[in-house]
Amino acid sequence: MAGMDLELNLTSRRFMLVLLLLIIYVLVYIRNGPTDVTFSKPSHWHEGRTTFTPKHHNDWIIPLFDSLRDELEMRILNATDMKIILVWIPMFGMKPVHEIDAKKCGSCEVTYDREKIDDERTGAVVFHFDGIGPKNMTPTRNLSQLYIYWDLESTANLRSSRGDTLEFEDNFQFNATMTYRRDSDFYQSYEHKYGVTRIIEENTLTLEELLAMKTKHSVTFVSNCRANARARFRMKMLEHIIRLGFKLEGFGACFWGSGKFANGNSRDEPEFYAEVRKYKFHFSFENSYHCKDYITEKFFNNALRSFTVPVVWGATREDYEAVAPPGSFIFVEDFDSVEALADYLNYLDKNDTAYLEYLKWLTMKPRDMPHYGRARHWCSICRALHGINIDDIYSPKYNKTNPIRPLFTDGVATRTVEHLKDWYYGEDNPECFSKY
Repeated sequence: MAGMDLELNLTSRRFMLVLLLLIIYVLVYIRNGPTDVTFSKPSHWHEGRTTFTPKHHNDWIIPLFDSLRDELEMRILNATDMKIILVWIPMFGMKPVHEIDAKKCGSCEVTYDREKIDDERTGAVVFHFDGIGPKNMTPTRNLSQLYIYWDLESTANLRSSRGDTLEFEDNFQFNATMTYRRDSDFYQSYEHKYGVTRIIEENTLTLEELLAMKTKHSVTFVSNCRANARARFRMKMLEHIIRLGFKLEGFGACFWGSGKFANGNSRDEPEFYAEVRKYKFHFSFENSYHCKDYITEKFFNNALRSFTVPVVWGATREDYEAVAPPGSFIFVEDFDSVEALADYLNYLDKNDTAYLEYLKWLTMKPRDMPHYGRARHWCSICRALHGINIDDIYSPKYNKTNPIRPLFTDGVATRTVEHLKDWYYGEDNPECFSKY
C-alpha cells in the first residue's frame, strides 16, 4: 500500500506540474497573442497574384557579363599564385572548412591560423562582428591587406547587439564589407553553396511530377518566438492563421509538441528537403521587417531548394524580386488580412494550373535568374585578391558609366568603407528599426 501511495503521489505531482505549465503558457499566450492581425495595405496591393517585374536589371548585366566572359576566364586561368584569406574572428567561434574552386575563383586558401597574419600571401583578413573588440584585433595593421567586416545578422539585430554608433568598428577603419546586402563589397547570400542556378541545373523532375509529390498543404519552422517585436509579430501571424483552421504545420522550438521533422534530419541532409517537398507552401517569415535585403535560408533553402512555394514576410517586395526566381513567391503584404491570404492559398491548393505558375521558374534558363554569374563570399574575395572585380557589376550601386574601380586590375584594387555606421544604419529602411 505504501508503494501504491507513493506512486499516486508522484502521479499527482506530475499532473500538477503539467497543469501549472499549461496555465503559464495560456497566460503568456493571452498576454502576447493577437485577437486579430491585419496589414497596412500597400499602394501596389490588388486582389490575386501580382505581376512580376524584374528588379535585377538582367537586361544590361547579362550582356555585359557575356562581353567580359573571355577576359574573366583568362584572368582566372592565370590566377595561380596562392592567396590567403585569414579569418581572424570566425562566425560565433565556428571554424568550418571553406574550399575555393580555383576554376571559378582563382587560387586561394581560407585559414584560421593567426600566425599567417604576416605571411606575404595573406591578402584579406576577415572579422566576424560578434568577436570584434579592443582585445581581439590584429596587433598591427598591414595597409596592403583588405580588412573585411563580416555580418549575416539583420541590421536591426546588429544594432541591438552592437549599439547605435559602431564607434569602435568605424575607428578601426575596415575597408570592405561581407554581408547579405547586395551592395556589400563581397556579397554573401543566404543561398550559400546551393544557389538558384544550381537548383535549376540539377533538377530532373517535371512540374507534373513535382505536383504529384505534394500531399500536404503548408509548413513552417520557427525557433525564435519572442526575442524581439518582429519575432513576436511573426508568431502572432502564424498563430492567427492556424486558429482559422488553415492547414499549417509548425515545427521548431516555437511549436511545442510538434515532434521531430523528417525524423530529426537537419536541412543539411537530403531527407529534410524530401520531406519539405511534400508541402505546397512554406511560410518563410523572417524575424526582421523591411531590413534591406535580409532574406535568409528560410526562403532560399527551406523553400526553393525543396521546390516548395515560399509565402514570404520580412523584406520588401523589391528586395525579394531582386534575388528571387521570377514569379516564385507569394508576398504576404499583397493581402489586407491573414484571412485574405488564407483564402488565396486555399484557392491555389484546389487549382493546379494556378499553383504551378509559381513553380515555372524551374523550367527557365539559369541565365534568366537574378545574379546569374555572380561570385559570392569567399570566391568573390579570392577574385578580388587576384585583381578580378567583375562582381561589382551586380551591386545596385554600380555605375557602368563611371565605376569606382576597373573590373580588372593588376593586384588588389583599393577599397574603402568611409563610415560603417552610415552604410549599415543610415542606408537601411527606417521601418527596419521602428516597425512592430
